[in-house]
Amino acid sequence: MTQYQVYFSNTHRHFISFKGLFKHDKSEFIRFQLPAWRPGRYELGNFAKNIRGWKALDINGKELSFIKITKDLWQVNAANCDQVIISYDYYASELNAGSTYLDDEQLYINPVNCFFYNTEAKETPYRIEFELPSGYQIATGLSKESPTVLIASGFDELADCPLIASSSLQHYQYQCNEVNFNIWIQGKIQFNTERLLGDFTKFTQAHFDLFGDIPCEEYHFLFHFPPYFVRHGVEHRNSTVIAMGPATEFTNGAPYTDLLAISCHELFHTWNIKNIRPIEMMPYDFTKENYSELGYVAEGVTTYYGDYLLYRSGLINDDQWNTVLAEAIQEHMDNPGRFNISVAQSSLETWLDGYAAGIPWRKVSIYNEGCLIAYICDSRIRKNTGNKSSLDDVMLRLYNEFGKKSIGYSKHDYKTILEEVGQCSFDDVFTHLIEGTSDFIPYITDALHFNQLEMRAQPSPKFSEAFCGFTVEEGSGKNSITTIYPTGPADVAGLWYGDEILSINGTGTYKNIQNLLKTGGSKMTVEVNRKNKLTQVLLEPSEQPVMLRYLVSRKS
Repeated sequence: MTQYQVYFSNTHRHFISFKGLFKHDKSEFIRFQLPAWRPGRYELGNFAKNIRGWKALDINGKELSFIKITKDLWQVNAANCDQVIISYDYYASELNAGSTYLDDEQLYINPVNCFFYNTEAKETPYRIEFELPSGYQIATGLSKESPTVLIASGFDELADCPLIASSSLQHYQYQCNEVNFNIWIQGKIQFNTERLLGDFTKFTQAHFDLFGDIPCEEYHFLFHFPPYFVRHGVEHRNSTVIAMGPATEFTNGAPYTDLLAISCHELFHTWNIKNIRPIEMMPYDFTKENYSELGYVAEGVTTYYGDYLLYRSGLINDDQWNTVLAEAIQEHMDNPGRFNISVAQSSLETWLDGYAAGIPWRKVSIYNEGCLIAYICDSRIRKNTGNKSSLDDVMLRLYNEFGKKSIGYSKHDYKTILEEVGQCSFDDVFTHLIEGTSDFIPYITDALHFNQLEMRAQPSPKFSEAFCGFTVEEGSGKNSITTIYPTGPADVAGLWYGDEILSINGTGTYKNIQNLLKTGGSKMTVEVNRKNKLTQVLLEPSEQPVMLRYLVSRKS
């Protein structure tokens, strides 16, 4: 086994110390790789930037010389060594669902961030021993040799099994189809436990109703509830990490429903991406980009089912489900990137500029566009088969024919199964919606009508959006433009992203920008701060709505 030790002190510094003992065949070199990215986030993470004090030693403690081959690949001169020790510190100051973090209350590790593997023996088992303060327990999907020693069958398993170690963890359990599910909570929050476990059982059962079984022996929800804003979840092979804050918000109301939705979404990933995986990612290559156009399946279908299974479980009602659909339509229509790039291409592009908005009007969201496409496909299958089949059957076939056999699926495989289950062609969906930039609205309208729903569009209640064609960040003391609609009045006037609107017709906009725009007349002088340069533009609002608000409701 590869033997690792993990320890720390001075937690306010956020450095975690690692020492790894690797077997070696006495050849001239041994190479140690740190992953460049983490599954669930299709962008380069470059975790090596957090490494400090890396060194290599032989079994007697003598330092061995090394060079870096790439930004995250170390080559050690290890001739005649049958064991090599590496040691280093990892800086862990950021808390989100995919990071590694240390403070005086917890040790939280995503191993893919900070553990190395021997490039010639990637699947050698790992034994990791932790030096922890008294009272700490470890929450993880890894096997335990003892309360402070974890075992992984190889690096792929280690990389995909995060852990939280703390003395303040809350732990709850429930069963579904004779499988144990664990809920671990780190943070100052207190739920109605009976309600929480009951709701989790309901949406978990909906997954079993769809897939029949789960591709793991036990499952763990690892929750962080910090006192500040965060919304983030990451899937793993038998667990998920979900970070949501501020903690005080999530015990009731819409935030509690959001918690259920992200939990349902991440659980669905246990099948869709951790098991049912695009062929380009079978297996994962941690050293570089793993390009795939299938983000609209991996993330889009999961986004669809994350809310849809809540609806089927009775955890959200008709109005809430209609709101989910309306919000997805709204996000699609408000993103001018839909005119310029397909969702398939956007899946590749996550590796270029990650999950940030990027430059204006460049790309779309694989989550949102993929969700709408999943809804369109599901509705077409149900309509064409008289509700005898659905997207459920497509996902079940992918699970049985690819996931269970550890075979990656291709775009052709997905399209073929869609057409076989739906007994109809999906050529137009792939040509126009997945690989093209055609109008989604006719497809969405047809899907809604089949489900006895209708969509209504009305002017945005905000004057800046409805008649000026821009959105603005309000309430922070600065009225900064966040979106410009192409060829709208704001675009024509020369306003642009990031402009801070200071005044309209000479009146400051601190708290009343919408009213000033509404009453400013057919031509108004707008003063903006553009990169610390004062500029004036002439804005002429449109007589017709530029940006609309979309509502979905039961057909009357």
